[in-house]
Amino acid sequence: MKAGDLTIALSVFAIACSDYEVKSTNGANADLSGDGTPEISVSPVSISFPSLDASSGLNATEVVIVTNVGDADLHISDIYLEDDTGPFSLNAISSPLLPPAGTAQFAVTFAPTTAASNIGIAHIESDDPVRPVVDISLNGIGVAPIIDITPNAYDFGTLYIGCNSEQYLTISNVGTAELIISNFGFSTASPDIAFDSLESSNGPLPWSLQPNQTLDVSVAYNPYDEVSDQAFLTVTSNDPYTPDVLVTQEGTGEIFNENQDQFEQPIKGSTDIIFAVDRSCSMDEDINNVQNNFGTFVNTLADMDADYHVAATVEDDGCINGPDLFIDNSFSASDATGTITTMINLSGSYGMNTEAAFALLEECLAESVSSNGCNAGLIRDDAKLALVGISDEQEQSPGYSSNSNYWQTYVSLFQSLKSNPDDLVIHAIGGDAGTGCGNNDPYTGMIEAANATGGLFLSLCATDWGAHLEALAEGSAADLSSFPLTDYPVPETIVVKINGITTTVGWEYNSSINSVDFDTDYIPEGGSTIDVDYAVYGNCSQ
Repeated sequence: MKAGDLTIALSVFAIACSDYEVKSTNGANADLSGDGTPEISVSPVSISFPSLDASSGLNATEVVIVTNVGDADLHISDIYLEDDTGPFSLNAISSPLLPPAGTAQFAVTFAPTTAASNIGIAHIESDDPVRPVVDISLNGIGVAPIIDITPNAYDFGTLYIGCNSEQYLTISNVGTAELIISNFGFSTASPDIAFDSLESSNGPLPWSLQPNQTLDVSVAYNPYDEVSDQAFLTVTSNDPYTPDVLVTQEGTGEIFNENQDQFEQPIKGSTDIIFAVDRSCSMDEDINNVQNNFGTFVNTLADMDADYHVAATVEDDGCINGPDLFIDNSFSASDATGTITTMINLSGSYGMNTEAAFALLEECLAESVSSNGCNAGLIRDDAKLALVGISDEQEQSPGYSSNSNYWQTYVSLFQSLKSNPDDLVIHAIGGDAGTGCGNNDPYTGMIEAANATGGLFLSLCATDWGAHLEALAEGSAADLSSFPLTDYPVPETIVVKINGITTTVGWEYNSSINSVDFDTDYIPEGGSTIDVDYAVYGNCSQ
């Protein structure tokens, strides 16, 4: 080779080497074929947001930078979240076309709505042939209260009318911040379902529940008809995601049984009243008080239009003294006073039972119920029976000294004479309970019997005997205002009809004696028919 040829060859080689080095300095993405290649670079590829109070509406934003590190235009075709239902959001990229070395940006925002550890992924799609999709991991914690109510729907099922079922609803804070309960909204078309916030134990609203704390409220169901019932409870709190939570309750009533009691109001109320009088000498003044005011007693009975028999028993054999077996409404007040004086026979001697009213009454009634007894006709089957004991000593019938409850035996005996035990009442006139009064001992035994039968206790030390005997007459006369029911009703289902016409006023159900009682101005007239319809309680334990 000639020297000139070598020089030319070295020059060509030098030029070739120089071209290669220039191309190689463009980087690893150099297009050796002469066509450029885009290459995407993203920063950052992982974002951890600060913890945020979700209830305050706070949010945090981070900017993502996208760079084209290739030597051809980079086209961004899409940016999107893998799950767009979470607390993360994206705004549009500033430019979908990036020339070589060009940049664009977009923002990622974290706005939590409840307490949770949130994880998300943002995707960037481009025409980078090596990495067509770039992922950005997202993390953020929301801090907030979360309300939970258990059960959120409750069915009481089918209950017998009159039965009651209670269900507790547990309100919990399952979040990470303080939960404030500010209001309850309870709505129902039925009075059979009732809500109770239990403020006696929970206190008044607003309530504060720390994380993992619970409180109970109550919903009760007491059906009074066979209609299906439904109720809705809305609980309002500072839970930012569900500030109003609705829970439901439902149930259905079922009638166990129905009953109808029928009554016919008598023209007059019949009452048989028997006084058992202690005739011992210490009783002289008290007996005179009874006799001197007896006119008030019979006049009160007459004003009540009562059909009455009145007698006094003082003899051990139980027989009534005098020609008249009883005083009735044919007697004038003066005649009645004279007759009761004869029956008591203050001037005569007295027997061993004079301070034993129960024993006197037992013998008197035995002679009354016997067809050939000396008192036959004194008491009547359909009349109320009122027994009155009068003494200044303790009641001393057999059994009193050995058994403090001996009086119960006599009460049961006297009640057995009536088909309805409530038709017996016992009254006591004697010394005050516990301490007595004046020279009078407590009328122990008779006072207990009066209390047990709904009778009156009248003190021997009272000064107004007229008022005493007036009260006694009113407490002894047959009660035409009260109608005992044969079964126990669901009170809210009671329907009262007088002569076939429903009435809603002037009466009430008396649960203590299981009766329908009329107010004085609404007592049905004599001869009226009274129908009482009602639902009967079922077995509420089933």
